[in-house]
Amino acid sequence: MIAQQHISNSFSNLRTYLLGCCLLLPLVGQAQYTEYERKAGMIYTFGRLVTWPEHAWKEADHLVLGILGDDPFGQVIDDVLKNRPIKGKTWEIRRGRAVEEVRGAHIIFVSNAYSKQEVKEILRQIYSRRNAMVLTIGDQIDRFCEIGGVINLTENLYTLNVMAANRAQLTINVNLLRLASDIIPYDPDDSYENGY
Repeated sequence: MIAQQHISNSFSNLRTYLLGCCLLLPLVGQAQYTEYERKAGMIYTFGRLVTWPEHAWKEADHLVLGILGDDPFGQVIDDVLKNRPIKGKTWEIRRGRAVEEVRGAHIIFVSNAYSKQEVKEILRQIYSRRNAMVLTIGDQIDRFCEIGGVINLTENLYTLNVMAANRAQLTINVNLLRLASDIIPYDPDDSYENGY
């Protein structure tokens, strides 16, 4: 019995280690990859490790990524995501400067071209719809998670707001939580009320 539990724990630890290696793979050999090749790899990994409610797919046969603002990826993100379906869904990439142009996206990447006030308004527009099941990812945006974004890419990997993810009805895989450089554990609505 003890040996079986030890094997089970060892397998679990190995699986966690391998998953961590897959997530951090884009960071290995940083001289080989550009910043946005690494970030494209991270977006792919987030897509694998976040679960949307089943009803998020009722009208979608694609996993839709919206890139909002200046597109820092160019063709890189298309190349990284091409032929890499997640949970049977192929990727569709939409680019736009306004939330309306990426409406229907499951993941919205917000470029760092916006002011803090504009980012607040963007997040308000995204999450003002009832049942907005959107994974928002900021590109090194100051206090992005504190004002209601779910993930903010940082120099140290990423910050994650668990309450914002819960509000968006997203389930975050525990391994994504373990690898976050910082976790924001409070409700983003409190940050709006406190003037962040």
